[in-house]
Amino acid sequence: MDRLEKTALVLSGLLMALFFGALIYSARGLGIVVPTCVTDMAPFTKGQVIDKGNGRWEVQMVARMWAFDPPEVRLPPGAEVDLYLSALDVTHGVYIEHTNVNLMAVPGAVNAARVRFDREGEYNVICHEYCGVAHQNMMGKIVVSTAGAAPAAAAPAAPAVPATGAALGKRLFADTGCAACHTIDGSPGVGPTLKGISGHEVELADGSKRTVDEAYLIEAVVNPNKTVVKGFQALMPQAPLSDDQVKALVEYMKTL
Repeated sequence: MDRLEKTALVLSGLLMALFFGALIYSARGLGIVVPTCVTDMAPFTKGQVIDKGNGRWEVQMVARMWAFDPPEVRLPPGAEVDLYLSALDVTHGVYIEHTNVNLMAVPGAVNAARVRFDREGEYNVICHEYCGVAHQNMMGKIVVSTAGAAPAAAAPAAPAVPATGAALGKRLFADTGCAACHTIDGSPGVGPTLKGISGHEVELADGSKRTVDEAYLIEAVVNPNKTVVKGFQALMPQAPLSDDQVKALVEYMKTL
């Protein structure tokens, strides 16, 4: 082996050692955890925040057109969070400002990252993967505050009365992200405004005309791309709603 070959081998070894050292420093010095794909957890359709105790939290976040569920997460300072991410419709991205969290939300898979929130304040959650015409409106928020800690024990409150009918529909309208595309005040949006829509006649993309009755509204929710209004695109995802939830959502739309 000549001198040039020995020099190349030594330099290669030093370069590998440098890369390995950078990985260790990133993990321990900067707190960077490589995102992982979770193989032992089924994709989920509902977001939730779970207090695991001792400063540990689990956040299950769902990405869909064009919102995050939950839309806002409140945590106490020092919270160490295991974030699990699932997608309902298309591929989305998740970047949490002021952190190293940068994940892809892929339908049929669960991706995960671990992050610690020491600084109080608001951290915007941003979709960085183009996911449709309202992509720019897809944002969430993580609020880190002492008010995010579990409240002190209080006197038992009266049992809450479950929302039904139009009241439940109003809540579903907000929770399922309908407002990202459909306005209720007559202003333009990605989809048709819902103000005063019930009882009116609309022209569909295929040239046919339909009266917006209860049957039409149910069909528009259950099979949205079959009832595309003229001048709009077939972009609405099918929401994972039960029959009772669909009826409640329709009852709410009939009040607008």
